[in-house]
Amino acid sequence: MMVRERLDPEMRKEDIQKAAMALFSSKGFNNTTMDDVREKSGLSAGGLYHYYKNTAEILYDIMDRGSRMREATVTNTVQHMGNKLTPHILAEVVVDKMLANNSFTSIYVMFLGEIKKNEQLNALYEKLKRDSITYFKNFMNGYDCGLLTDDDYEFVTNLINASLLSCEILDTRENFLKNRQHLVSMLEGYFNSSTFQEAEVSGL
Repeated sequence: MMVRERLDPEMRKEDIQKAAMALFSSKGFNNTTMDDVREKSGLSAGGLYHYYKNTAEILYDIMDRGSRMREATVTNTVQHMGNKLTPHILAEVVVDKMLANNSFTSIYVMFLGEIKKNEQLNALYEKLKRDSITYFKNFMNGYDCGLLTDDDYEFVTNLINASLLSCEILDTRENFLKNRQHLVSMLEGYFNSSTFQEAEVSGL
């Protein structure tokens, strides 16, 4: 009998999430059951339910992990561009998010497609959006610059989501990539017209 490798809880949850991501991609969220995840992950029913009660909880953790990865990317991008937060750099960061193409993107778009039909997922989306806005406000505070308004954050969030939906569903990513600098210029103009101010910090 094969002895299953013992993993710490976070690594085990990540394994479950990877199994679920493959299933969500191939079957869709609504057609994926906890039994499917149990079989794909190789866990017993008790082992799986020890970590997650349902597929919505798994999907939320996948989205949360993707958000944390994007936050790290934002920090690295700003540091790489001189550790300044200017309207131009902020526009570059937002366009990066608009055109993202990684293992989380298709799952996120699937998630967006489900939220109008599923109250639990819609509540999870609203929490993710609040968390994302809080992160960005704290991030900009770290540069001691004027904050964007709540309407600005709402607009940028909607723009990112609309672009990701278009890239995944209408296959517009290549066209948007060709016109990336136009997108940057448009957003730079938008941020220049907001309360945003250039700021710089050291050692962030």
